Amino acid sequence: MAIKIAQVQNLQQLDVMVAGPDDANHLFIIDGQFDVNLAIGSSGANFSTAKETFTVLLGPKLTNRQFVRAIGTASIAKNQVANIAAGGFATWIIVDVDADWDDESGQVELRIEAQVSCLGSNQSASINGFAFHVTILAALPAA
Repeated sequence: MAIKIAQVQNLQQLDVMVAGPDDANHLFIIDGQFDVNLAIGSSGANFSTAKETFTVLLGPKLTNRQFVRAIGTASIAKNQVANIAAGGFATWIIVDVDADWDDESGQVELRIEAQVSCLGSNQSASINGFAFHVTILAALPAA
């Protein structure tokens, strides 16, 4: 089950008028970041991995007919590694990013699946935040 994010920092949103495709007339451009806690520790020669999906609702409330499409990108904004021993290592990976309309909320749901791994004696690694960019294309009624 995904972890729902309630607080976004540095949220920036633009609403740009566009002419298409089809009936689309608004392009919402949204940027921001949020904190997470995805951490793993290893001991001895054990390889340890943690994977999690994080979701956040963004943009205006739209109906299914108003929503045309959305795209999203994400990057790791904060990471940490501790107790690096000789021969040890850590990896941080964004496995998947998806942005799509959520029928329950009427907003676009950004989903980020991430993984952190480490190997080494008493080593730990974590992802502590993501930055994101989401673009939403919508067909809204004329004002």
